[in-house]
Amino acid sequence: MYSIMVIFNKKCKHIIGLENSVLQLIISFLTVTVFILIKSGFALQISSNDWVWILTLDLFNTGIGCYFYFSSINNLPVQTVAICGYLEPLSAVIFSVIFLTENISHTQMLGAIMIIGGAILGEFFPLKTYISKIKVTRKLIKKYVLKTVSKLKILV
Repeated sequence: MYSIMVIFNKKCKHIIGLENSVLQLIISFLTVTVFILIKSGFALQISSNDWVWILTLDLFNTGIGCYFYFSSINNLPVQTVAICGYLEPLSAVIFSVIFLTENISHTQMLGAIMIIGGAILGEFFPLKTYISKIKVTRKLIKKYVLKTVSKLKILV
């Protein structure tokens, strides 16, 4: 789902910024609503005091975060956008350890190391560079082979 969202956002260049964020949030809301209705029916038991915190989270965390994310998505390469997406769950684990004093398992630590390592590799050693080097090398090899074959034909 995430990769489809990133690809569609890159292809849809005429919908940017706040409009993109609002559309993404509405579609996400509708998707989650349908899922909840199918799974467990629609029964909310939220106290009136909790609504203030839910709306605060919605506005600051989701709203502003999505606005920054979706407004910058057209200015960044897909690789960087994907890496940012992978860092999001990592930050959730790190913040839960720091602020909520949750314990982190060895598997979570290994996962965090792998995410950070992948992000570093992806940013500093992009795959495009290696693919272009391979293409150049293939062209040089092909040119050398053709030159060698033509020399052999002349000798024969």
